[in-house]
Amino acid sequence: METFILLNGIAVKSDIRLGEGIVLQPADTSHVDLTTALSACRHPDDIAVVSAFIPRIRSQFRVSANSSRDVSAIAWNSSWDALLLSAIFQIELGFNIQSDTPAHEISAKSTLRAVHRQMSGFNDVSPFIVEEEDARWLSDHFAVARQLLNNESFQTAVHCLASMHWHPHPRIKLAVIWAGIEGIFGATSEIRFRISLYLARYLAPDEVAERKVIFETVKKLYNVRSNAVHGTKLKGDLSVAVAESATLLNRLLKKCIEAGSLPSEGDLVP
Repeated sequence: METFILLNGIAVKSDIRLGEGIVLQPADTSHVDLTTALSACRHPDDIAVVSAFIPRIRSQFRVSANSSRDVSAIAWNSSWDALLLSAIFQIELGFNIQSDTPAHEISAKSTLRAVHRQMSGFNDVSPFIVEEEDARWLSDHFAVARQLLNNESFQTAVHCLASMHWHPHPRIKLAVIWAGIEGIFGATSEIRFRISLYLARYLAPDEVAERKVIFETVKKLYNVRSNAVHGTKLKGDLSVAVAESATLLNRLLKKCIEAGSLPSEGDLVP
């Protein structure tokens, strides 16, 4: 048995197996006009989501298993796979439609339904293209990333980076991103100094010059974060601090995935 979660915001060139029963695949809905899409909706509440997102679909999760119960479980958990991809590639990935047929076979006889209440992925940005190097990285590391989701701190950080796109206000984005960074390290005192030190030592363990740059960058960004969340009047474009902070969290998550574990505070103290 199988079902399909249609995705926008990411495009792949070939199938990538992400785990047992789930494959990330190319998808094409260019043949699905609005009449066909609406005919495939089985509930009035699905119409708005399907009509908005069906033209944007560029890839899909193919979920398969031996029983409908197992398919449902994998499909339900695939939201975390979508969030992982959002965090790994630092993109806004929409996963709002479920289909009983693959994208290229969608017709008026198909069944399309909205599966995500949050209207994530609703943008006009070109999809992130997964190149061969990215596909190899996913093949090598995605299974480990899924295992790390059992760690609450990692899970929270992934959700923070993936969901920051849902917030239009840059102050909220900064608060969300830094909640993810702080949660990975768990520092409870001298937070700015400790987070700056830990990030620098973890991301650049063997590069003294880069460690110094990261240390100073993190201190600066944490000051902006603190002023932003406390309502202080700020100068300049906050979107720069948002982008730099998101890149830091992205690097941190990838390093955790490649290492197969979260950083240990004891290993990072000089």
